[in-house]
Amino acid sequence: MFVKYFTPKHLAMSTLLGLLSLPVGTYAQAPFPVSPKGVQGYYRQANAANRNVVNNATATFVFILWNGASAESDSVCTTVIKVSPPETLVVCTALWQGYRVRRTIEGISPGRLEVVGQWKARDSVVPLCITSQAPCDVQNFVFTGAGVFFKGFRNNRRPDGSYILPYPPGNPADQDGTARLYVDTSSLAGFPTEYAVTSIDTVRQVNADYYESPIDSSEIVRVIPSTPPANNTEMVGVVPNPYEETAQWDPAPNQRRIHFIHLPAGSTVRIYTSAGELLRTLTQDPNANPGGSSGDLAWDLRNASGNSVVSGIYIYTVHPPDGRTPRKGHFVIIK
Repeated sequence: MFVKYFTPKHLAMSTLLGLLSLPVGTYAQAPFPVSPKGVQGYYRQANAANRNVVNNATATFVFILWNGASAESDSVCTTVIKVSPPETLVVCTALWQGYRVRRTIEGISPGRLEVVGQWKARDSVVPLCITSQAPCDVQNFVFTGAGVFFKGFRNNRRPDGSYILPYPPGNPADQDGTARLYVDTSSLAGFPTEYAVTSIDTVRQVNADYYESPIDSSEIVRVIPSTPPANNTEMVGVVPNPYEETAQWDPAPNQRRIHFIHLPAGSTVRIYTSAGELLRTLTQDPNANPGGSSGDLAWDLRNASGNSVVSGIYIYTVHPPDGRTPRKGHFVIIK
């Protein structure tokens, strides 16, 4: 809280002042805090040293970053008039007291944008050392819900000069003290996921919960976490296999998907019936998933004419763009 003093040259009648007088510390109803700006979402695979802290089989982190300046400087000011001695005070109180991260995993989350993490302003939070994907000071970080909060980052640059996270957008930096980060350790590869970040006021409550900023629809980010493109075809696979009527990530019952995973970037995938009839030819796009470089490719279970395929055993071949020996496999569809 901070206070500004104003001494008026002329005061009205003392009776009027008595009616207007408020004790210091008494405020009108304050507005809700504002949501942070510049929310960005990225995904990366955990390195060998951190695979044991990621709560998913693909060892994929999601990094949610935002700029804390606008939210953390948010305050409300109230004018207080005192009778004796006569003076006018403007009392300003910070509204921001922390952050919440909300998440929707399509096809999994029971509700939209549920809270998955909360950072209170009084918590001790340190920068993230990105190359090691760990706190720069292991004694001071906040783990809550599904992930970890950090204040700023360091070591964002690889030896070849490229950046691990392209942040700030358009002008990435090796270290940044204005960024705030939430690292989601329980993301699900292949599932479209929305994230939103709000501010909270932990002093005031409404309906037994903290005051929270409205969700800014323009700041909701969408990522599809994925494993990165593979260097070879040894780990290429199909999930789920067998495919039985629906998969959890299907957008809707009539929008079915299977995923080819661990593909080399730009690979061509050909899908055949068990009799050898070519049904569909697909090309993997490593930039198809928002948030990072992907080694996945989704197929909508339709042939080249747009008709749904029937139950059966199917054969696929994966052809890397550099001309290496194709990879062959099979999968089962049960409807």
